[in-house]
Amino acid sequence: MRGFLPRRRWPSTCVVSYVPDSRTETSYNEPTVMWRMRRGDGLAMLMHLVIVPTPAGATAMWFVNGRELGMRDFAQWSDAIAWSDRVRDQNWTVGWRITSDNN
Repeated sequence: MRGFLPRRRWPSTCVVSYVPDSRTETSYNEPTVMWRMRRGDGLAMLMHLVIVPTPAGATAMWFVNGRELGMRDFAQWSDAIAWSDRVRDQNWTVGWRITSDNN
């Protein structure tokens, strides 16, 4: 027979697609810079705050000119974020201003 090709069998891994039955949970588990600030009065001072995930929740660490000034532990990320916002707002009232990541 002309044009007859034998039937090929594909390996089962090529034919069947396995998809998990349930959604897998995704999480972001890296240190996160929440904000960077510069003194508004022209002093060469930079501050930033980083939240780091921990098995018990999160730790917030703040730095001035690259030197760690302190750290605080939180039971939940949301508590660390709320505290970060309060520190940012407090710094704003005494002359610190938000700066871009490139400065």
